[in-house]
Parts: sequence; C-alpha cells; structure tokens
Amino acid sequence: MRAAEPCPESAPWEHFHPSVIAHHGAECCDVARAWYTAMDRSMWRGHGGPSWISQRFPWGPSRWPLHWCEAMEAEELDCGAHAALSIEAFRARGIRVVPVQLVQRQEVHHLPHWHDRWGQADASPEWARAGACYHESCATIEDGRAEVWDPTIGAWLTPHHMHGIRSVAAVRIGGPVQSDEVVSWRGLPLRMGVWATPAL
Repeated sequence: MRAAEPCPESAPWEHFHPSVIAHHGAECCDVARAWYTAMDRSMWRGHGGPSWISQRFPWGPSRWPLHWCEAMEAEELDCGAHAALSIEAFRARGIRVVPVQLVQRQEVHHLPHWHDRWGQADASPEWARAGACYHESCATIEDGRAEVWDPTIGAWLTPHHMHGIRSVAAVRIGGPVQSDEVVSWRGLPLRMGVWATPAL
C-alpha cells in the first residue's frame, strides 16, 4: 500500500470538526461525567477499547450541542458521541488518543431511511450523502503507530479495507489542526490533521 494521497471524497465534510461533549458548568454534568468515568473504570479489563459504550448507548440520532447530562440519559447516541466518550475513556487510562474523522462508502438505499430517522429526531442528517457518509472514531498513538478504534461497532479498523460497504474513502487523524507529525496506521503513513485517502 502506498502512502495516503489528497482526496476529493472529504470535500463535503471539510468544515466538520470532531464532536466534543459539552458541560453545563453545573452539578448535572459533574454527576453524569463522574458516573461515566466510574462505569468505564469498572468495565476496563486492561486491554482493548471501550466496547461497552455502544452496548449501553446504541447508535442513533444525537442533537448537538450535546451535554454530559443529556448524553448519559440518552437511549442512543451517534458516532460523534461514541467517539467523544471513547476519547475520554482512553485518556482516563493514561493512553494518548486523538479524534479520527472518516468518510466511509455506503449503499445508496440507506440514505432515505437515515435522513428520515435523523429528521424525526430533529438532528442534522448532513453526515449522510449518496454512497458515502461522514463517521467519527478515535486513534490511540504509541511510538508513532496509530490504531483506530471505531466505538460504534466496537472494533479496531484497518485502512486495508478499501472496497465495499464501510470501506475507508478518506481519513483525517487528529482533527483539523495540522502538524508535522506523521503516524503509521497499520503501515499507512498519515500526516496529522490532513485529510487523505488510502492508495492501492
């Protein structure tokens, strides 16, 4: 696999920033965040990602801005909330972690259903377009190597899945803040903060 290349696939989502859960600056969010931290600590087995998050909060629409007290009371959360919670969990474990933004290929027939579902929840459907969707996850960084954790499916992703459903059309590690740091995602070199597409 060659190094990642600049990609037009990310253009619809260039202005998107990684999701961050807000805080009301009040006891409601303090209590919710403390509950979450305690829950994650009880689930931690010393390895792997926080897969319990999507089991407790299945994937579905979220309205943004989303506060801690609202997130912990939600019946379902979107991928941005899943990613933000996973980042919080990894950091609490002393692991370096950064946000990851992805464009994934999807079947066109899902689009009306997703738009209808998000619309009924009064949530933005801008993440979903014909044949592709915007997705958020996170990456742990150690010794220049990145491992991308997708909390919505509870699994580690690979850049080698480049064809078909949920394959990676574009990726940006570390959010929009560019740096000279280059990390290797399972053999694929990526400059932090820059959208790129895996090359065959």
